[in-house]
Amino acid sequence: MKRLIGLLTGIVLVVGLAGMASAATFDSITLKVSCVVTLSVAIDQAEYNFGNVNPRTSVISTNTIAVTNDSLGLTEDYTINCSTYTADWNLMASDPGDLDEDLFSLKALLKLTEADEAAFSGKTFFDTAGTDQNMDIGFGTTAYTGDNVPADGVRNIWFRLRTPGTTTSQDEQSLSVTITANSSGTF
Repeated sequence: MKRLIGLLTGIVLVVGLAGMASAATFDSITLKVSCVVTLSVAIDQAEYNFGNVNPRTSVISTNTIAVTNDSLGLTEDYTINCSTYTADWNLMASDPGDLDEDLFSLKALLKLTEADEAAFSGKTFFDTAGTDQNMDIGFGTTAYTGDNVPADGVRNIWFRLRTPGTTTSQDEQSLSVTITANSSGTF
């Protein structure tokens, strides 16, 4: 019996030592997390008024209008369109001539400081189809575009409006410009 108890005790000790030998000295856990952010853009003004402007005139906005990536963490690409305007005027993709009735043109420019007529030279006109246009170099300067705008990044936007050569209405006209935040890498 003593032999059997000794044998069993030996087996228990061997099993215990084997268990200790295979015990790990460290372990790890994988943690996972997702940030909840959405594409978002904010324009700091709801309206800009060019005031009373004569026909056949180019006028440039004079107040800074800030466009901010307020997504709380995403880098964004901006697109822009002017698809809504009053029924009295129609958008054209070039400057209206002196005899173009009720046709206007519009350009937008992302620029840190106030824009002048020369800054708009060679820049893109708004598309007459009202489709979204990439705010790349055609709407900005080499280092200041709507491409890869970082979270909390601000872009100043300036507008150049060319009024019709002639008009059938003296009523105030309303133009709606939409800037859309898109995932970085859109263009």
